[in-house]
Amino acid sequence: MSDNLLKRPKITWGASFANTLTFGYPVDNPVAWNEPREGTEILVAPAVRDAWETGDDYFLAFDARWIPGVATTDPVATGWEGATGWAAFLKWARQMNQFRFYPDKDVGTYFTCYLVEPLEGPPQSEEDGTRRLHLVLVNTAAAEFTGYTYDPEP
Repeated sequence: MSDNLLKRPKITWGASFANTLTFGYPVDNPVAWNEPREGTEILVAPAVRDAWETGDDYFLAFDARWIPGVATTDPVATGWEGATGWAAFLKWARQMNQFRFYPDKDVGTYFTCYLVEPLEGPPQSEEDGTRRLHLVLVNTAAAEFTGYTYDPEP
């Protein structure tokens, strides 16, 4: 089993990364992959194959589940509402502002990222009334998201 599958992550965002989104639970359905960056060109001819590669982008997709309406203390989790809640984070991230994703909230290792999804639309609802988001992140360092299931072809 991958190291980060049982860890609770966090996201820091905003001016000087001063705001923190605390996940109440580990992420569900994570998958990490890379793909050629936009601008890469591939030539296929009868006798030759060639490529001009501009680099790779590294992605992490997962479901953040059981997001409460307001912050909770058991488990400690950031709520949907409020100036530093999930809704405010989405507004910030959808403007292509960078944020930091920490695979383990208790460790200082992070990836500086941009939001790829969701760029629009409502969150899903859980049966207990909490919210669920399917997030896709791309990191700025062109480095593999380690500790998650790695699938080169999502």
